[in-house]
Amino acid sequence: MQHSDQLSKTEVQAAGNDRVQALGPFFEYQRHLVYVRRLVLTLPCLTSGKRTRDYAKARDSVSVCGSAFGTTLGSVCVYLEGRGVPGERAYVLRSIRTQLLPIADAIKSMRGTDAIFLSRGLASCRVAHAQRTAITEPLARIDSKYGHPHTCLGATATILACFGVMATVPMHAQHLVDDDSFAKTLRCVLDQLDHWRSSACAMADDAWQALNAERRALRRATDAARLAAYVWQDAPAQELIARQIGWARIAAFPHNTLVNEFTQPNLLRAVETQDLFTSVSKDSGFSSAVVETVPLSQISEGRLLTKKGRRGGANSDASESWVTLSSNGSSFSHVSASSSLDGELVSRFGVM
Repeated sequence: MQHSDQLSKTEVQAAGNDRVQALGPFFEYQRHLVYVRRLVLTLPCLTSGKRTRDYAKARDSVSVCGSAFGTTLGSVCVYLEGRGVPGERAYVLRSIRTQLLPIADAIKSMRGTDAIFLSRGLASCRVAHAQRTAITEPLARIDSKYGHPHTCLGATATILACFGVMATVPMHAQHLVDDDSFAKTLRCVLDQLDHWRSSACAMADDAWQALNAERRALRRATDAARLAAYVWQDAPAQELIARQIGWARIAAFPHNTLVNEFTQPNLLRAVETQDLFTSVSKDSGFSSAVVETVPLSQISEGRLLTKKGRRGGANSDASESWVTLSSNGSSFSHVSASSSLDGELVSRFGVM
């Protein structure tokens, strides 16, 4: 798992042609969709700080570290932007990183094969250069000091992060709760990945394992979100969706836990009994298995969390403006979670 494999450029390019929709517009400012693809990944700096694409540029093969099912940081930024306030991109990047921090902490302590595959989708790898032309949706231009637009985010982590950012606005949180948007989105994306078909090329065993790990994480998150909505149904909207996101995060990325296909039934049982949310281990030791990637290494920490931002400077003002404009000047999209995803998928769950 720790060494780089070689794939032909044709294989790498073809892998990105298949996609499913993960997130549609919930609010007026969201004018683009987020898609989940099979992303073939590279580690940015394998030796001497040189980029892996430099070694493969003149060859027919590409050095890759595996696959993940998710989207790109650039796509998520485009999805969450749109108000035009000063410093919005820095605020969005900082918000995404903040939402991913608890996942990064948990995944460092997770054990089992799923932990390895899920760690690839936590801003630790980039999409192989040969596959980037297959990603046709708009990507935000991100200054290299802060991150890279082709950084990979797994499907489950993407949904958790996006809803975490959107729910910071009270009026938007109310809309998301009224429409049951979070649970619907998790269910629909899970259903699409459960019926994944690779039309362009055969998938290697590593890719199937990555897909199955993402499916299991989504299933745990879906069950947890559904249960939280029932347990906290009388709570105010912001608290309710915060509980949903929090429980889904714990279930998808359970701290200090063995996570694989054999432990999945026990984990689902622990979700249903709520044991998973009351017996979170305090041991934060690193798992010896997760060694090939470093979570969040592709999203800058120091430059996003500048002294100016900590002291309430321009970055802080931007975040306040973002929330203010969201509350006062942004209307809801007419496209709800149930209609933004494919109607046939939604009908399988009996969603009105």
